[in-house]
Amino acid sequence: MSDFHRVLLGIHAAARRLDRDQALLGALGVGAFAYTHQIDSVHRMVTGTACRWLLADEVGLGKTIQAIMVMRALAAQSPRPLTAALVVPDDLVSQWEEELLCRGHVLALESGDEGGVHGNLVMRLVRPSRLLVGGRIVADRIDLLLVDEFTKLQVQVREDLILAARTIPNVIALTATPALHQARTRRELMALLEPEADRIARAEDRDILQILAEREAHARDEWGGELQDAGRRRAVEEAFGLYRRLIRTARTDYPDALPKRNYQPIKLAPTDGDVDRARATRSYLDAARSSNLDIRREALLQVAGRSPQSLRERLSTLRRTTPDLQVAWRQIDTCLRDEPGDAKLDALIDHLRIFHAKNPGGRAVVVAEDNPTTDYLRDAIEKLTDMQVARKRRTVGAAEELEVQVALLKEALDDFISGEAKILVAADAAREGHNLQFADEIIFFALPWSPPDIQQWIGRIDRLGIKGLPANRRIAITPIVVENSIESSILTVLEGTGVFLRSEVFDESEWKAISDAIASAANGVTGATWGDAAKQARTLGEAYDAWLEATTLPPTPRTALATRCENRFRSRQYAGPLEPVEGFDWNWYLMRERAAEMMIKLAREDYLDVRNGQDGDQRFKTMWYKSKPDVNDLIIPDIDIRSSWYRQAFIVRRAAIECPPRTNVVQNDDTKRRLNFFDHGCGMHDGAVAAFEKQAPSVDLSTEFIVEYPEDHPMLRWVNRRLLIAVSEVDLRDALAFDPNAMLGSGDAPASKAEQDARAAMARIALAQFQADRRWMIDLSPPELLFATMVEDGDELAVAEAEAAAFDGIGARQLARRRTMLSEAHQRAARTAAMRRLTAVGGEYLARAQLSIRRAVPARLFAAQVDADNLIAAARAEIKVTTALDSKLEFNRAIVRGAELMLALSEQSWQARLARLEGLEAALGEVAKLKPPRFFWLIPKASGGDTP
Repeated sequence: MSDFHRVLLGIHAAARRLDRDQALLGALGVGAFAYTHQIDSVHRMVTGTACRWLLADEVGLGKTIQAIMVMRALAAQSPRPLTAALVVPDDLVSQWEEELLCRGHVLALESGDEGGVHGNLVMRLVRPSRLLVGGRIVADRIDLLLVDEFTKLQVQVREDLILAARTIPNVIALTATPALHQARTRRELMALLEPEADRIARAEDRDILQILAEREAHARDEWGGELQDAGRRRAVEEAFGLYRRLIRTARTDYPDALPKRNYQPIKLAPTDGDVDRARATRSYLDAARSSNLDIRREALLQVAGRSPQSLRERLSTLRRTTPDLQVAWRQIDTCLRDEPGDAKLDALIDHLRIFHAKNPGGRAVVVAEDNPTTDYLRDAIEKLTDMQVARKRRTVGAAEELEVQVALLKEALDDFISGEAKILVAADAAREGHNLQFADEIIFFALPWSPPDIQQWIGRIDRLGIKGLPANRRIAITPIVVENSIESSILTVLEGTGVFLRSEVFDESEWKAISDAIASAANGVTGATWGDAAKQARTLGEAYDAWLEATTLPPTPRTALATRCENRFRSRQYAGPLEPVEGFDWNWYLMRERAAEMMIKLAREDYLDVRNGQDGDQRFKTMWYKSKPDVNDLIIPDIDIRSSWYRQAFIVRRAAIECPPRTNVVQNDDTKRRLNFFDHGCGMHDGAVAAFEKQAPSVDLSTEFIVEYPEDHPMLRWVNRRLLIAVSEVDLRDALAFDPNAMLGSGDAPASKAEQDARAAMARIALAQFQADRRWMIDLSPPELLFATMVEDGDELAVAEAEAAAFDGIGARQLARRRTMLSEAHQRAARTAAMRRLTAVGGEYLARAQLSIRRAVPARLFAAQVDADNLIAAARAEIKVTTALDSKLEFNRAIVRGAELMLALSEQSWQARLARLEGLEAALGEVAKLKPPRFFWLIPKASGGDTP
């Protein structure tokens, strides 16, 4: 590689390094498209005064991706490796592992697994099943706690997590069904997200919801007269509101981000067998009622409606303790033995044949709900059609066998995900937590009675993450029911809710009311009718959501704010100067990818052997060295130097990510290689950036390159003229510094355990606050690469504005590197002119940064003051409790001193934070210095031109 290309490669790498902070603090390094609501939500989470959030977006809106983005940003901005703990239901482990590896460049390690730091991150998986048998979360060693489906975890697990979250600085809980209408659930979630309010509640033996209601009442008393102003209202909501840490996005907020639904129910006449099974099941239930037998009537009705096989397996568990029950039992047994037909199965087979004929590559999910029906359908479809079928059964076993079970569940989906199997027949185990957005249709052979279950099922395929424009995609939703059956009546009620046509974020209490109405009508409860249930369904959502009735400061919509936030990123300039692509609007997201490709192309000149590859539909590239490097050659840590067998597979463009995303690819040598997404957080990317920047040769004002450019290259505008290129950086991140001893004092050596604990706890809180403020500041004023290009104009130098052209070395060829013939006086004058230009550009950057900080500080202080008041109030509440202890005991006196120290340190910490934020604008000016610039001269030549 020529020295000229090495210099440009180093500059590209420097731009890439600075791009990390500009790319939402590193969050945008994930291997996924970032949608408008995701960018806004992640921005809120990583730049807020504290990173403690309940992410409760509706099904299919990419909560997992957002959590990974937050994790990557926190890791990118952490001064030491970030330790994250992931608590996820056991049956969702495989889905999370796939997403973490495909999207987040990391694999979650389980207890006992060996593994190191990847992308400044250590990820630990904590299974609820292990917590139930005595496992423990060591909160002091965790920087970020991620919890999926918190509300569905066991009570003991939720209590353990609330306890751990009191001292973990960053907490993200995810759920699409938060059940906030239930006071118990609200209470638990607030304890998880609001540790100071939880401390007050425990100290005063009061309800945390009452504490938070009083906080809202105080805000309304203080700011009620200003709540008509939209900006002030939002600030008050986000500082004092009960749901200030809640992010809840509805699908209707972004209708163009998701596919369109095609609802096509199949209603058919029953066979004699369908009629006989329904009549026999009803007879048994009547006998059970007359015999005073306690039985779950709706459960048996659901089983009977699913499939003959499901009813057959249930039959063996039905009691026969009275003559009437025995007669009814034999009726069911007889009709199952006769097997006179299954109208739904016949319709399903016919529908799948048509589906396959129209779209041979299409994939469909068939909802079976239970294992007997899953097996029944799998066997029938494979026997009666020429389609391969994958199945996902419900698995139940002991806790110690869960790892095996999860592996089996993952294996069950692999054929469907790969496309080898076109049909997936699934029990309810697949209803939540699985991304099947590559499927074209979902068929409800077994119809769940609960609208939220329907919503979850449809959400498996109606979700973000597909290739192309989501609004151009169509998905089919096909329930199959027998006319005049219970399922037919249920379908009418469900259609009234609109759940098949759209996915609304209705309150859970409304969903439950519909489910109860369905169960009552099906069970023949006195006064309950299908007509009443259908009428109730049609009015669903008209009432005010119950979960919002718990707050006087409900969150206001953010769609417009989110759009502005996304547009700010889209329109910003890349860290290095790039020419816009002719014929296309500027798109910063795409330009980032283009810049990465340019950097790799430059490295191919001498260092890297980059080749195209393909595995199925997945196109990718591989990277190794042009030749085996020596010890002193350029080495990328993640690319083994032993042989090209160790080449790494990667993609740069998000448009190249297949759906579903691939974790590995296979080439002709049959070796499975991990597929890297080349962006921040990926070890291959970060190692390459560091290596490319390190290899850049030193240049100065005496260095002159003569470079030949291909026809139409923008540098030929200055053909045969001498240009001076100057590159520097300005980095304001040191404007905020953290000195815990100066803030909190060093402490006395003979301090009691209570005092030591108070100091340690407050040090961790103060550090979390500092890191939150630092992320906020960096987002407002990220580091920038500064360029100055000057062209000789007689004896003078004029501004050339050739930065983007000079940055583009693709196709250029170094003809010579030489020591310039310019006199020392001329070089000094050139340095002065270039420094003047760099200083002017840097001054403009500083002015913009200070203006951004000046505008943002008042709102930041407003929110931070509330956090400080909460912290101080918690310390005061704890002091009141400790002062009631028997002061004759030294142990109790130590507890009092610890509580008093906590209050003192809380107040000191706030004063330090206040001074830090109020003095930030001035601090920016104090640290604003240009890094020593790199200079070199460049004389562009046309192809075939002479070299002077």
